[in-house]
Amino acid sequence: MKSIFQRANPAILELFEKAGRPEKVLCVPIDYAKREHAALACNGAGLQLRGPFAVHNTPAGVEFLEKVVAGLCRKHAIRREHVFFGGEDGASFTFNFAHALVQKGWLGIGIHAPDAARERQNLVASTDHLDLLGIAAVLINKKWGRTLLAECSPAQVLRNLVHHRASLVRARSASALRIYHLADQLLPGFLDEKQSGLTPFTKPSLWVMSRGLAPRQILARKLETLTAGLERFRVRQPAEKARKLKELARAVLPPPAGLCASLQANLDHETSVYAHLDECIHAAEQDVARRLAATPGAMLTTVPGIALTLASSLYAEIGDPARDRGLVRLVSYAGIVARLKQSGGPDQEARTQGRSRRACVPLKRCVMDIALKMGQYGHPELKADFERRVNAHQDPRLTMGRRMLRICRHLIRHQDFFLPPSVRAAADKGVRREYVVRVWDKILIKWRDTGAIREAFADGAPLEGWRTTLNEIHGLNLSKTSPYTGRTEVP
Repeated sequence: MKSIFQRANPAILELFEKAGRPEKVLCVPIDYAKREHAALACNGAGLQLRGPFAVHNTPAGVEFLEKVVAGLCRKHAIRREHVFFGGEDGASFTFNFAHALVQKGWLGIGIHAPDAARERQNLVASTDHLDLLGIAAVLINKKWGRTLLAECSPAQVLRNLVHHRASLVRARSASALRIYHLADQLLPGFLDEKQSGLTPFTKPSLWVMSRGLAPRQILARKLETLTAGLERFRVRQPAEKARKLKELARAVLPPPAGLCASLQANLDHETSVYAHLDECIHAAEQDVARRLAATPGAMLTTVPGIALTLASSLYAEIGDPARDRGLVRLVSYAGIVARLKQSGGPDQEARTQGRSRRACVPLKRCVMDIALKMGQYGHPELKADFERRVNAHQDPRLTMGRRMLRICRHLIRHQDFFLPPSVRAAADKGVRREYVVRVWDKILIKWRDTGAIREAFADGAPLEGWRTTLNEIHGLNLSKTSPYTGRTEVP
């Protein structure tokens, strides 16, 4: 029979079913804090068994909480396996305490703070007691919550790396804005490739900025010296671009002489920060790619238009196939489903009220980015579908996003190789063979560019298993080395 708690946590539902009666379930909501948590105990029917009490965020605090729970279980005849903890997903200091409980065999649930806020009896005030009541209401009403795992899954490790890379990218973008501000004061138009001849934020561009960017400094340098410096970075037509740079320095208004030194010092600091962040992002991307290579998420790179960054982001948010949410719940989790409202009787039609505001924001952004990539770089059949949705006045980020989420989920669950619909439906194996040969080098290039091609095609890796299978089925000799160079790694 279908449950009315469609968005409920399956672990909580199972616990209530095994207990038989709500009174035989012990719920321990925790309001996490940096030094001292607040907790209370109630049964599944909502009756408080112990009022709010303090728990230190230490190993001794974990032991104290276990003793309290053990005493309540003896007093109220509640079995240990019918006990669960729950708290808001919060700051970093909450993770270790919750993880320590889960490692000891307790069921731990993480809930969203807005859910607890909506369940509070008094929405005007916010105290530890009211917060605990809100958390308890979410838990015992079997609302949605995330089951905490005793061991970190590959997807969880990857999610941590992906989020760290995203924070580095945001920091680099902020640094780039500051560089724009400083460069426009020292040499207006330098970061415009049409005026300077140099691509912004490349190594030659950063080198020129670090050597003095004021017009008088550019003009004071010999043309041969400037040309030789650009040649070291393998810039095309370095002499022409050096002349163009000097022409720009003659054509612009210089900054006040008294500000040049301070502006240049700030620019030197900022370019160093930008270059360091760029190196960190590159290292993080390599680490992410190597982690992704050993997971089913590596199969996402077989889709034309999905690079390793998007593939790792999507797999990190979807999670391991063993904890599959189901397509309907996954679409809702991604927030790419329209909000409907229907009232006034069954004869009244439902009205669309925009997109759902409740979503996993990183997953939503990732799915929408993939949908846009399909319209730009995807297989011709997916491009045509994207254009059809645009012409039908649909939002392709949502409608195409749902289709791509369904495809990507299938590839992850079954570790399958992506084939376009027409190729998959073709009875002639030669069509599949031709498609595989055509796209194989492109897949290799994706992994080569991140320096993880060796890990992607190591023994036991999903892509290596498919390479062997395709060779056997179609009589091919698909390579696992980088095309054009014959290397297995980027130098």
